[in-house]
Amino acid sequence: MQSKGYVYVASLKKAYYEAAKYSAESLLTFYPEAKITLFTHEEWVEEEDYDIFDQIITEDVPKDKRAKLWALSKTPYDITMYVDCDTYIQHEDIADVFDFIDEYDIIFTRNRPYNAKITKLSDNEEMIYHCGIFVYKNNTQTKKLMDDWYKYYWEQQKKSFDMEHYPDEARPWDTFTMWYLLNKTDHKNTVRVGDFPEPDARWNFCLGQKPEELQGQDVIITHYRLDRVFTSNEIIGKNKS
Repeated sequence: MQSKGYVYVASLKKAYYEAAKYSAESLLTFYPEAKITLFTHEEWVEEEDYDIFDQIITEDVPKDKRAKLWALSKTPYDITMYVDCDTYIQHEDIADVFDFIDEYDIIFTRNRPYNAKITKLSDNEEMIYHCGIFVYKNNTQTKKLMDDWYKYYWEQQKKSFDMEHYPDEARPWDTFTMWYLLNKTDHKNTVRVGDFPEPDARWNFCLGQKPEELQGQDVIITHYRLDRVFTSNEIIGKNKS
């Protein structure tokens, strides 16, 4: 039987670690049997955190803003849902997320251009996938994709590939790196990419999105900004359909 679990990565700032614990606890509220792994730094770990996470991995975790890209290929699961730390799970359907990846290697939710810093790269090129929540298989092609995601992101900061063709505003974002890998490298021929089921907004409802995108269904995951602290009641209240 394939192992299935959820991965969080908390690095650089302890606020991400606290947010990851908050999100994981909300996940367990709606799916008590969930297997959850956290990649973080040893000095932040407390004994009681092992009541939340099945595994806490600290060895060699880099202290940088893209530590998540480093960690993704090291998932302990055959099928993984990566979840950003600044999220809150609020529906039992979270347990069903692994059912949608059958014929794909990775599935994403979609960006909303009205609620994103940048999505458009040219007249006919756009970053359509949101990279804060996704499900992927632990196979050869996705492991290579994830390793390249980390490598290419830091090359991107040095403009080491084709950056002159694209807006400078795209340069800070790992979303651009994933777009580049899936559209401009051999990964476009090896990685089978799919979408979350409609309405995909319920799987990654970012604050600022239009409630009508939920199509009358309940939010499963809310994505908030870590630079503002929300209580659970605020989050739930903002996202009642």
